[in-house]
Amino acid sequence: MKYFQVVFISFFFLLANPALFSQYAVDFESGNTGYYEDLCWDIEEASVSSSQPIEGNKSIRTSKLNNDIGIIISPWILLSGSGNLTFKHRIYNYNGSRTLKVYIISETNPSGDLILDYDYSNGTTQTESISISQSGLYKFKWRFSGSGGNSRGQLDDISFPGTYASDPSNDCDPISINPDTDGDGVPDSEDDYPADQYRAYDNFYPASGQSTLAYEDLWPSSGDYDLNDVVVGYSFKIVTNASDNVVDLIGTFVLRASGAGLHNGFGFQLPDVDPTSIISTTGYDVLPSAGFTFGSNGLETGQTYATVIVFDDFFRFLVPSGGGTGVNTSAGQTPEPYDTITVTMVFMNNGTPGAGGAVSITTLNISEFNPFIIAGMVRGKEVHLPGFEPTDKADASYFGIEDDDTNPATGKYYKTAANLPWALNIYETFDYPLEEVSIIDAYLKFDEWVQSSGVQYPDWYQDNPGYRNEANIY
Repeated sequence: MKYFQVVFISFFFLLANPALFSQYAVDFESGNTGYYEDLCWDIEEASVSSSQPIEGNKSIRTSKLNNDIGIIISPWILLSGSGNLTFKHRIYNYNGSRTLKVYIISETNPSGDLILDYDYSNGTTQTESISISQSGLYKFKWRFSGSGGNSRGQLDDISFPGTYASDPSNDCDPISINPDTDGDGVPDSEDDYPADQYRAYDNFYPASGQSTLAYEDLWPSSGDYDLNDVVVGYSFKIVTNASDNVVDLIGTFVLRASGAGLHNGFGFQLPDVDPTSIISTTGYDVLPSAGFTFGSNGLETGQTYATVIVFDDFFRFLVPSGGGTGVNTSAGQTPEPYDTITVTMVFMNNGTPGAGGAVSITTLNISEFNPFIIAGMVRGKEVHLPGFEPTDKADASYFGIEDDDTNPATGKYYKTAANLPWALNIYETFDYPLEEVSIIDAYLKFDEWVQSSGVQYPDWYQDNPGYRNEANIY
């Protein structure tokens, strides 16, 4: 019996694999009635018989149809939406009144719809080909009936326009239409990694394209307030598993422009993510001489939260070629092609999280990541987005001097007394101002947006009528 089970299960998976068989065909030559019942056929008042078969050595034969019926119901079949159901049938030892009705049945319609109603007038073998337009999980039922005499119904050589879809190990219930190849609980149709049990979904921020970060590097002074001293496009791909825990975080950073006299670095912090939750960080580009220190997982040491230094000096990647200040910010300046840095952070390795534990995509909260520049390559001189707290390496002595009105006690960070920021995060590609042109003179609704705390003109950066002075935009 154990040997039979092994052979049977193997046979089942061969039958159930649509990639191996476009149609399920049965000629009843492979076993007895019990064999086919184990394969989820329902055979009532009939049996697999070698007595006068239609074709080959065996057919299904009903009991004597003298005021009686014989019923044969197929296993579940996954229909493709087109094709023909074909089979052969006859009345053996024909006499009396005999009828065959064939139904297609579903879970929601167990009585079925009649697809063939045949009254016999002789014992000649009949060959049927019935067009089937349904798609999904269905069964087929053959119902022989009659009165008078001793003749029987016979059925043979059935070919279904679909694949075997019953699960003998689960009370012959239908298998899932959406298989889960890697067994992670996510159907292949929804799984971005159907052959990887440790990964399931790709999540993107922004949803498409890239967002833009733009910084003024003369903080705590407002400087020329052109907000083009570091311009970086960014996007993230967050790979999560079936439990929505982060497996990989891939950040793509496009270095676009720097209208700076300073050499500036760039990094970001993941608030609420313990550094020990990160197994490794690769792809960042920092010279040993820059003075940063990193742990074995590639994160900056001495930080409460996971902190990545993406690059140490913008001008190592886009080198000014003369004509104006910096690169890609002055009119008439030779444009430099963008450079791209891709940083990969591994949170889980083969299903095992870092020592700090698994991080859910909710905890990661990538839309609230904390990017910053390191102005003039002075580690403590961090410039963040307005309202974002500095990292543990920031020098607090810069707060509250010159134009800065930071007040940690009230939660105010990196704003002037008039609430002007030193950095912007735009959820799309941003056309930054020309060198030494204040953003207020380039984007005519910017100041009203700031003064209203973002209520008025939230689309101030778009190319709408009356919003921009094109002559002041690079």
